[in-house]
Amino acid sequence: MSTSGFDGSSDSSIVPGAGASTGATSSSAPWAVDALGPPDAGPPPLPSRADAILTIRVGEPLGRTRGGWKSDVNFEVSEGYAVFKQKCIAKYTALVASPEVSKKPLVLPDDLSVYLRRARNDTQAKFIELTSDNFLTTLQYRWKLLTTDDLRHIGDFRFEAFLYVKRAAQPEQFHRATAGRIANARVQRIAYETANAVQFGAITSHHLDVVHARRPESTPFEVPEDNTTAQAMELDRQREALQQQEADEQAIPDTAIVSIRVNGLWMPLEVDILSLRRALRLPDHDIFSRGIYHEFTPTQPTNGMMKDEDHADDEPMS
Repeated sequence: MSTSGFDGSSDSSIVPGAGASTGATSSSAPWAVDALGPPDAGPPPLPSRADAILTIRVGEPLGRTRGGWKSDVNFEVSEGYAVFKQKCIAKYTALVASPEVSKKPLVLPDDLSVYLRRARNDTQAKFIELTSDNFLTTLQYRWKLLTTDDLRHIGDFRFEAFLYVKRAAQPEQFHRATAGRIANARVQRIAYETANAVQFGAITSHHLDVVHARRPESTPFEVPEDNTTAQAMELDRQREALQQQEADEQAIPDTAIVSIRVNGLWMPLEVDILSLRRALRLPDHDIFSRGIYHEFTPTQPTNGMMKDEDHADDEPMS
């Protein structure tokens, strides 16, 4: 594909069409200089095969766009506008795949149309939007306006077509989690907790504040359904369980009252529980109401009565 930059200069790879006999139904190469009559005899009939120079521009149709990328389009007049339009789109597809526009992606508009310059000096406001109905008549109109100079260089003549595209919308960028953005995210998280009657733990709250602070401005607050958020919630659950266990341990008194008999009399005596346990060679924790054995809950069978099929073929014992 031959292209040119936005400076408007054409590509040097554009070559004139090959010579052929003239005629309205000619199926050979485009018009030939040596087949024409005198210049003042007027243009020959519109050939069946023609060339166009397609200019792809960024902007609104019939606007003030300049420059663009240029490419040759060879087409059969009898194929009509639909095929010509698809050939122009194929040139656009090749353009967007090139390194020229990789950094600034292009997209086709929803109401895509190809425009044609009907006269040499027509401004963009006078370009004709091609349709299936006016395709042939517009080409014939432009063909009839060939000047004497055009006829002398008929092998270099090309219709001028234009395709208008748009810049692709850039995706919203993620931001750095600055202190100010984290503070704003914290306010939105608290509002979310109030509206939904939930309370996140310290680890989950910090994680959500940082995640939301990095999101684009217009993103509403939401709880991500990812592994990191689930892990943060699990850490909060374990942290709360450890805090409750520590609180329970602190609620247990360090001393206890035991009764001892002195000279035949029973007397209460306050002793250190930990020292007493160690003296009796007992573990430091309460083995009856706390600890790993007390917290263990065995899994109950879901189906207590099952048919023994593994030993169905065994011979009964005599």
